[in-house]
Amino acid sequence: MRNPWLKPALVLGLGLNLSAAVAAEQHAGDIQPWLANGQIELNAGLFEADFGDLSGGAYRTDDPGYDADTALGAFGAGNWLWFQAIGSLKYWDGFSWNASVPNGEHVELEDALGNTTSISASGASNPAGVIGEFDSAGDLHEHLDMTIRTADNSLGGSVGAYWITLQLFESAANSQSALAVSSTFDVIFNRGLQIAAYENAVAAVNPAPVPLPAAVWLFGSALMGGLWSVRRRSALDA
Repeated sequence: MRNPWLKPALVLGLGLNLSAAVAAEQHAGDIQPWLANGQIELNAGLFEADFGDLSGGAYRTDDPGYDADTALGAFGAGNWLWFQAIGSLKYWDGFSWNASVPNGEHVELEDALGNTTSISASGASNPAGVIGEFDSAGDLHEHLDMTIRTADNSLGGSVGAYWITLQLFESAANSQSALAVSSTFDVIFNRGLQIAAYENAVAAVNPAPVPLPAAVWLFGSALMGGLWSVRRRSALDA
């Protein structure tokens, strides 16, 4: 890590305790982790995001955020929550997901230390970043700046959707040794698509239906063949 200190805004927030009522309120749409039996659990496996939402500009967002759900399981006070980029950037061209991007686009995440993770079609550079520090109640609510950039690193990106995969882990402060790890999860960014077109991209990320076993198909074929034979015999008898 290049910077051993958290950003001033984050430092000011450290040590502040939320009441039980406030801590129980979760921000809709955020990634909501909790600790259970030494494992980080998540409220979902896929999260939606939109470059250009609110006042961030056409190529920037800080949603979804990270909002620990202490009602289900608090983290260690003073520990850090990290993200880890997994794999490479994928692009939706309106018809299918692709492992290549049109203009060298990459997604950048700026962590709480000011370090940048870049996720491109060729993989991730500086893949781990600090999200924030858990307060004395083991709670955390943070939002990180995320941008879409072109090959020359300027803000911009082709119209479409962009898919990244992340994982969370908890560590002691100033350490990258994982104390607990989450399963991987996906974030799908909209970049200029109409809502219906974007939702088509999101739907295409979901796992394909489990195919029927071959034996079932064979049984179905035999049944249809039997019905056809019965109908043919009835027609001949008539």
